[in-house]
Amino acid sequence: MPKIKRLPDAELEIMNALWNAAAPLTAAELETALPGPPRARTTLLTLLARLEEKGCVNREKQGRGYLYTATLTRSEYLPAESKSVWHRLFGGSPRSFVAALAETDALTDADIDELTAYLEKLKKERK
Repeated sequence: MPKIKRLPDAELEIMNALWNAAAPLTAAELETALPGPPRARTTLLTLLARLEEKGCVNREKQGRGYLYTATLTRSEYLPAESKSVWHRLFGGSPRSFVAALAETDALTDADIDELTAYLEKLKKERK
């Protein structure tokens, strides 16, 4: 698969629904699995076609319709999304990111210990 770029929010919502599904979904099943107000069927099909062109989704003929599955995994996509958020919101600064988490009281002492251990592990692996 070529370099993965950040997906637009509407496409990402579809990918999340597919990632969360236990089995392939039809367009009708996807409509009900998506958050927010319902989308026009044509809009959903256009978004699915775009995702298929990007190599993120596969469709397989099933009766009169298609079953859709994600070919791009969540773990393959997360680095692209993380890098985008990191640069858009924090200017690529790790300190700014952690400071934002700390200011919202989102980090517990256990979280800080876990992050510290992870960063130490990364440091050792790079030597």
